Amino acid sequence: MSAANAPEGADRPSRPQQHADGQLPRPVGLFGRLPREHTDLVGLLDRKAALREAARRARLLAGADISLVGQVEDEGSAVFRSWAGTRLRGLHDLVIPCGLGLGGKVLATGRPCRVRNYARSRSITHHFDEPIGAEGVQSMLGVPVHHADRVIGVICVARREHADFGNGTITALSEIADATSVALTVADRADQQRQAEAAAERRRIAVALHDSVGAMLFTIGAQVRDLRAGYAAEPALADRLGTVERQLAEAAAALRQSLAALNELPPDRSLSAAVAGDCRAFEDRTGVASRALTLTDLPELDPARRHMLLAAVREALLNVEKHARASSVVVSLAATDGGVMAAITDDGVGRADQGDAPANGGEAAPPVRGIGLAALQDGLQRLGGTLQVNSNEDAGLTVRAWVPCL
Repeated sequence: MSAANAPEGADRPSRPQQHADGQLPRPVGLFGRLPREHTDLVGLLDRKAALREAARRARLLAGADISLVGQVEDEGSAVFRSWAGTRLRGLHDLVIPCGLGLGGKVLATGRPCRVRNYARSRSITHHFDEPIGAEGVQSMLGVPVHHADRVIGVICVARREHADFGNGTITALSEIADATSVALTVADRADQQRQAEAAAERRRIAVALHDSVGAMLFTIGAQVRDLRAGYAAEPALADRLGTVERQLAEAAAALRQSLAALNELPPDRSLSAAVAGDCRAFEDRTGVASRALTLTDLPELDPARRHMLLAAVREALLNVEKHARASSVVVSLAATDGGVMAAITDDGVGRADQGDAPANGGEAAPPVRGIGLAALQDGLQRLGGTLQVNSNEDAGLTVRAWVPCL
């Protein structure tokens, strides 16, 4: 039996039922909405897992035989790093330059593109006919993955039959693309955060070596100089002490060069690195899984505002430790509403006595209960910021602290 005549579901997932308006059901879970719940946020940290999930859901929702997900890498080309439903390896890790093939057209135009007969289509180039033909692909649809004003990737689905991909499929695939954009952006932030943390750790090591080994070498060198001066009347011993002194000087110079390399970057003072350190300390102390996510580029904050956000994170983590009986916590940072927000979300039992505060721009927030949170609210308000404590729909609490930029 040919692939084109195979019974529904024999070679690809069954096509989802459409609503009366012709639209496909909205996807749910990690790739069906912007990340709001802490379990979804944690999953966004793994770039490979995010791309694999995008390929799986794209194939499922489109009722396609094949799905391919590519991310823009060097020189504006996309590379298909994730796939589902392929029979051969010809499309695996395939490089798609901008403008070439259906995927390249999507990259160039930033708009969805579909063809009913790939091999005979005049709307695309045919640089990839060989691997496409080897897979038996007839119809194909691609949608762009946007971030801000850039195309950062492409999602393609294909069928081994001449068929049209309707507007409902384009809508569903575009929603997956939007969520994939979030996942890739968060993964990039996580990479940057890890690099910042590594730089901070290198500097810490450099300072420790300077204060310990560097000081020790200086002390030994001074003592050798004193000994050499005391044995000036014994040339042989003085010469040997002079050799030791020179070797100590060379060791000190080598240490200084190593410390300079370790301390090449300026001290890391980023808010994201500090929050990541607090999360690690919380997890080490409590055993509760904790993750820090930086969702957007963060503007510079003055020391007072940075201190208040860090204080809010620490107080919220302390409350989780004392009261929540949670199994996981996510702390996310993002630039929003002309400022920076820190959101601390747990999956614990919640605390009814904390109450809810209105969102930014609403009426004045009612005072929260608890000495620590009340003090934080006062401090944030003095800086023009806000504090919110809200119950999650499923379980636990979310504490949101926001401060405006200068």
